[in-house]
Amino acid sequence: MAPTVKEHHAQRRQALLDAAKESLLNPSIRSVNFEAVGPRAGLRRNSVYLYFPSENHLALELAEDVLPGYQEQLVAAMKRHREPREQITGYAKAIVSPDARLAHEVLRNLENRDRTPEIAAKVKEYYVELSRPIVEPLKALKMTDPETTAVLLFTMLSSTQDVTEKVVDAKAGPRRALAIVDMIVPKG
Repeated sequence: MAPTVKEHHAQRRQALLDAAKESLLNPSIRSVNFEAVGPRAGLRRNSVYLYFPSENHLALELAEDVLPGYQEQLVAAMKRHREPREQITGYAKAIVSPDARLAHEVLRNLENRDRTPEIAAKVKEYYVELSRPIVEPLKALKMTDPETTAVLLFTMLSSTQDVTEKVVDAKAGPRRALAIVDMIVPKG
């Protein structure tokens, strides 16, 4: 029990966000919908509307809750290295790590929603923002069009977990993705 109505409301919203995370990581659900999230947070489906006006709003707020921390992980993985190529490799390893699964599920959930202009713009914004850390290392390596290259690398790497689950071996997928990065990123 929260001491104020405002704090109670904030606690319920957080419980719904936590339930949405659990739903995304559950192989039998893997989406953010009120039917799955409400009961996990101790609410009836209709009560979720008191906290989020739509499933899209919940999905967007979940992205705002998860993705900044994910980007910090990517940057931290890069900061362990000095050379641009090693920074890119550190970034790539962080993306294909099992620890990144929630962030990838959050992105995939947004991509699979109704493509309203708001959702489409946010998906684009997230991909650009999450790829931004490797733009400078790519520039240092004299890569052509480093901004586009960064987005393409991020997209390829972030899809590795989904493809790995559906098509290739769980260990071979990330290993092969890292080998592809090694092949295309120029040696300093």
